[in-house]
Amino acid sequence: TEGEIDYYHRPHGSKKMPEKVTVRAGQLFFTPPMVDHAMVFTRDTTFFTFGRNPRDQASYEADVRRIEVIDPSTIDA
Repeated sequence: TEGEIDYYHRPHGSKKMPEKVTVRAGQLFFTPPMVDHAMVFTRDTTFFTFGRNPRDQASYEADVRRIEVIDPSTIDA
């Protein structure tokens, strides 16, 4: 892996500000079920995504609910 990701997360449905974790090259992170999350790529980044469900487009879309976790206009990237 290479690059850097600012990873924001909070419990699903929470109105609190999400917690930010900076993930750097070589580090791992995990998103459990029912966690609202967003990623901001602060550098050109290559990373791997693994999941228990099939990742074809139809299965992926059935598993995803798009919400605004962070306001994109407030991100300094």
